[in-house]
Amino acid sequence: MDEKAIDKKYKDFIEEIIEKITPLLPDDVNTLQKDYLISNIRKSATTLASSMEEDDEFGRLEFEEQCFYIQIMAEWSFHKEIDLFRSGIPAKYWKVVMQKIWFAMWEVMYACVKNDAPQEVVLSLVERFVNRTYRDSVEELKEYEIIDEKTEEKAKEQSNIEIMAQELRRERKITRGVKNIIVYSLLFVIIGALVSFVIIKFQTYGVIAILTLLVIYHILPIRRQ
Repeated sequence: MDEKAIDKKYKDFIEEIIEKITPLLPDDVNTLQKDYLISNIRKSATTLASSMEEDDEFGRLEFEEQCFYIQIMAEWSFHKEIDLFRSGIPAKYWKVVMQKIWFAMWEVMYACVKNDAPQEVVLSLVERFVNRTYRDSVEELKEYEIIDEKTEEKAKEQSNIEIMAQELRRERKITRGVKNIIVYSLLFVIIGALVSFVIIKFQTYGVIAILTLLVIYHILPIRRQ
């Protein structure tokens, strides 16, 4: 997939995507793999952008809509390249697999543009065909005895997008936990200050009022049960 000359607005957008994606690379991706991945993302996204300049169907889209499709191409290239890195498949066959995935994405996106498919449908269809093409490519490598059964199973198990989704859910859960701790701590401080004020201000009556409220607080749930 040769890199083609495209309008500057596409180049700038593609470089912006790469800049955002690069920090998301997992620790097990080495420097050579990183350079290989970024180069392929740039090439695949550039080729798609070139199609948008030349093809009437893609050409009728607004630039923002075109960017939506370019981003899909870049993000799935990111995830499936990483899956290949971890798959055990020999490096010389990575490009063969990715070319099939790129072509499948282009065909699906072209059909979606032609039929004015909503973005949710585009995302769902692209995901389905990317995963199917990846699995079919792995099975084909096994069929031609390029990889063994163990490598085939390992390759099929890979899903960087699911790993990243799990990490995101875990981070959100931790964030919610931290927020709850902060909220409860602030509430404790406020209640403590209020209790101290009541005791100091009203002395004996204040203590009686607080004890009464505590008794009511503990008795009411028991009665409800």
